[in-house]
Amino acid sequence: MKSKRKIACRLLGWLLVAYVGISGELFGQDLSHRKSELTLTVQDASGNPIEDAIVGVHMKEHAFKFGTQVRDRFFSISETEFNSLNETQKQNLLPNLTDFGMSRYTPDWQDAVNYRQAVLSNFNHVVPTVGLQWVAFENNGPAVPDSAISIAQENGLSVTGASVVWQRDRWPTPVEFRPESSFDTQEFHDRLIEDRLSATGIMGRYSESGAGPVITDWKVLNEPIHESYYADTFVEAGIYDNEVDALADYFIRADRVRSDSVLSINEFNILNSGNDNAVIEYRDLINDLLAAGAPIDRIGVQAHMSRNDVSKADIVRRLNILAETGLGVEITEFDSRDDADQLTPEEQERVFQDVLEASFESQAVDGFIMWGIWDPGHWRGNAPLYDEDWNVKDEASPWFDLVQGEWMTELEGITLDSNGQWTAAEGVFSGLYDFTVTVNGETRRFSDYDLGSDGSFILAVPEPGGPLFLLGLATFVIGRRHRRAPA
Repeated sequence: MKSKRKIACRLLGWLLVAYVGISGELFGQDLSHRKSELTLTVQDASGNPIEDAIVGVHMKEHAFKFGTQVRDRFFSISETEFNSLNETQKQNLLPNLTDFGMSRYTPDWQDAVNYRQAVLSNFNHVVPTVGLQWVAFENNGPAVPDSAISIAQENGLSVTGASVVWQRDRWPTPVEFRPESSFDTQEFHDRLIEDRLSATGIMGRYSESGAGPVITDWKVLNEPIHESYYADTFVEAGIYDNEVDALADYFIRADRVRSDSVLSINEFNILNSGNDNAVIEYRDLINDLLAAGAPIDRIGVQAHMSRNDVSKADIVRRLNILAETGLGVEITEFDSRDDADQLTPEEQERVFQDVLEASFESQAVDGFIMWGIWDPGHWRGNAPLYDEDWNVKDEASPWFDLVQGEWMTELEGITLDSNGQWTAAEGVFSGLYDFTVTVNGETRRFSDYDLGSDGSFILAVPEPGGPLFLLGLATFVIGRRHRRAPA
């Protein structure tokens, strides 16, 4: 059944690529595919329309996946635990940036509070790092990633598990299986399967039947074009006939364990390139893996941007090349580079806006994830949003102007027709909403409507001072989502 769905999705993807190419040339890009139809009807307790009511429509959260990487321990640490750490231990909560000419930063508790609040207020998705990687999970256990995942999910954020297989000859591969060690290749392969791709491994642990919180979004294979140590070693030993068979087997095994999950592949320097050679190579590898039976659901594109010669048109074209596979695409690790003077702040702002717009406009893209938010917590000391003192960076303006501004529906003072009804003429951006209704100077709020598809709502307003209640939903029954708790 799942394989049939994948084939159908790929056929739909090919049709979308054709449609986008034609409609983009004829009409230009639009955002109608990011919107839902909305009709509100205001009635009194007896079902009579209240035509003189004033309505407000307030979007709280996008349906589109806007996420960030988080450093799992720093995101989840408690004040008591934090205060028990010495200076070096506090520094180790953040990356060591001395290789980039920066001194070690010692966070205080307010930094930890600001970090968590910034994540919860800006995003609906997180990717915890470090703790779920092979050697880290083997050495340190599940306590830290469990805590980070649980905090995110309790606050309404979804989670990607990353990375199941990352074929490096260094971290996060366990020391005993690195090139400088002596090992049996079959044992290396069997441990990889047991630890990462079996029902008793990491994917099984974060399943409905496992001991950890449930994750249904997995980055199964990271950087296969640039990192091939595992496959090379296994093919040389005769465990697989070729590299494609090895990589496909990772996905096949992952699907056996977690057929309920979205399984993705991920690679870098696909957008950040002077030509289309890399994206064509990536597309062709994915097609080879699909032909070999790999049940891939999504294509990840890292988007660490360091070039000033990549235009929005280049980005759109490369996303469309990947969409030729029929699979959805996700921007998985966006940031921009200035640690070696690659991009000026102005260029960083432009590329941020270009990647954001290209992603949100594309019908093939279903998520945009940045790789960190705050300079001291960023892997190269240059996060997209906040500087060391938690000031919003100038180059962050596309995020706040678009994601938190133009693409966040906020309407006030809406008047109703004689039937007590209003319909959004051009739709509203899909997401989580509150509605306000003001009658005779008294305002009531109706909270947490998940408008992920078209819907029509009847809002019942009793006499002033009476109990507030919701009469019902009309046209569509849309799942309610719990309200995100404050940090």
